[in-house]
Amino acid sequence: MEALHKRLSSHSVLIAEDDPSTLKWLVRVLKIYFKEVYGASNAMEALEIFTSTPCDIVIADIQMPEVDGLSFLQKISVISPHTLRVVMTAFNSNPYLNRAVESGVHFYLKKPIDIDELLVAISSHMPEGLSLNPISNLGEGFYYDATNKMVYKNSDPIKLTKKELLLLELLLKNRNGIVGLEMIEQNIYEESVTADAIRMVVVGLRKKIYTTLIENLKGLGYRLNIS
Repeated sequence: MEALHKRLSSHSVLIAEDDPSTLKWLVRVLKIYFKEVYGASNAMEALEIFTSTPCDIVIADIQMPEVDGLSFLQKISVISPHTLRVVMTAFNSNPYLNRAVESGVHFYLKKPIDIDELLVAISSHMPEGLSLNPISNLGEGFYYDATNKMVYKNSDPIKLTKKELLLLELLLKNRNGIVGLEMIEQNIYEESVTADAIRMVVVGLRKKIYTTLIENLKGLGYRLNIS
């Protein structure tokens, strides 16, 4: 967590949450990790704060009075397209989750919020973690050609399924961080899936490349085990 703390410590966060106890808790905990943390009890107050003090990351509850979280985050995207936008939701039904995904937010988290998962997701979505090299050395004689979207063992091609390919690219784009289950679900699947379904894709990649390529961090997600 020390490396994660170092990565986040220079950034500022704005939280819009209408539940006072949740807002107070999030502000208190996130102040441990971030340079500046601001809290607002509704979208209009949060917009005023952001206008005077732009933040690197904005987190909003999906359901707030007057202006909901997604509408607020869409306003933020117009003002500052590069601001990382996160929505929190207590609703597990597909219409709410689909609306969250389609609204242009970078990712969503289901309540109750797991702080470790939130921190890992923010770190993984930071712009500097999203570049993909044309050729990526995977170790053990394997490499990934992003132009042709092929894995090779020396010069021999290794055939991957669509989901295996998407997962490998997601891990490579976030090779300095941890990729959580919700992040995998949002980027690879078009619907909610179980952890076992994601695990099967991981197992498939390990079998076709090598078993220690992907590391499982219990309760957090996956990351590439390459230098």
